[in-house]
Amino acid sequence: MSSTADQQVSSTMTFIEPWDQKARGNPFYRSAPSPGFETVNFKWVDNPVTISNARPSRDRFTLDDNGFAYVDNRDGLSYEMLQAIGEGDKELVKDIYYPKVQTLVKRATGAGRVIIFDHTLRKRNPARDKRDNADGKEQPATTVHCDQSEKGALRRLRQNLSPEDDYDKIVRNRVQMINVWRPLNGPVIDWPLAQMDFTALDAKHVHPCDLWRGKYEERGQTVTVEHHPTQKWWYLEGHRPDEVTLLKIWDSWSDRGIATS
Repeated sequence: MSSTADQQVSSTMTFIEPWDQKARGNPFYRSAPSPGFETVNFKWVDNPVTISNARPSRDRFTLDDNGFAYVDNRDGLSYEMLQAIGEGDKELVKDIYYPKVQTLVKRATGAGRVIIFDHTLRKRNPARDKRDNADGKEQPATTVHCDQSEKGALRRLRQNLSPEDDYDKIVRNRVQMINVWRPLNGPVIDWPLAQMDFTALDAKHVHPCDLWRGKYEERGQTVTVEHHPTQKWWYLEGHRPDEVTLLKIWDSWSDRGIATS
């Protein structure tokens, strides 16, 4: 990643190839494919991008307009929490950190209820292929994506509601899926997180990606994105552990921003 003028850097990102949704249907990825079934039906292509530094205007970005926001938050940075993460103690992380994240998201969004369904620790390892993301050894993602489509988000919601919850009643209200991203060491210099500005994203460049296993065992649905030169990218220079990046993955109020990273 090389520096350019006016608080910008130039880099290369990996997008889905130009995709004709009507002619080819959804792109898909199939894990453990059954004999005779394709693993993927699309190609990844590299494109040059310019990424602007959000630091000088950090506080102007909002979840509803841009699809991402930066907030100050020291909660959760206890020695006990960091030790639990280092030791891979997921249950202790849930006990210590999850309540703090729920409070943070409620404060940032005004939500009355927050359900946390997962967490992942990502760490760049220069000794391994950057695409190697085996369970427990996840690295920063290398392709432009959004974690969930509408279909994928609603599937996740169903999976994480209790038997006492009324799904139909819940989805009549606003439902959002938010990714809470925090560096554990910093300030970040290597592999900073980049976000695409929703205000510069055209819906025709966004494609839901089906996730299958075997033949057609449904495993979810994510989102892939085609490159276009009008897209705008941002990163937070020197991202600190006491700063959290909030990424909106999906919003039932469909006119509000979502994040692509």
